[in-house]
Amino acid sequence: MKIPCTILIASMMFTLSLQLPRRSSAQTKSEPVTIVSHVDILPDAYKPQSEENAARLLRAQTAATQHDAGLLSYSVLQQTGASNHFTIVETWADNRSYEFHQGADHTVTFRRDIQPFLGGPFDSREHHLFR
Repeated sequence: MKIPCTILIASMMFTLSLQLPRRSSAQTKSEPVTIVSHVDILPDAYKPQSEENAARLLRAQTAATQHDAGLLSYSVLQQTGASNHFTIVETWADNRSYEFHQGADHTVTFRRDIQPFLGGPFDSREHHLFR
């Protein structure tokens, strides 16, 4: 039995559409996005003055970021009892603002300059408001 070509193509397209990932409402709407990044710095015992240098870089990045368009909030937290562990919590008006920030000269420079002091890679995760 022969199946007309148009029916075969239509059924294949329908099957493929069921398998494509669906975008969440956070991805389709222009809404705030929050990024939480954990930054582990080598302790001074392993690399002298790494904590001091990292703190200086974090302060400079925080100051420079305040001028970025679309920034809603930017905080750097230091873990109690582990002075070489930091968490950056940043909220942007939308993904476009965050992407612009990621490509900004001061962010690229910060990421490059802090590398020698890192105890591990940045652990950055994107979040949206729970509904």
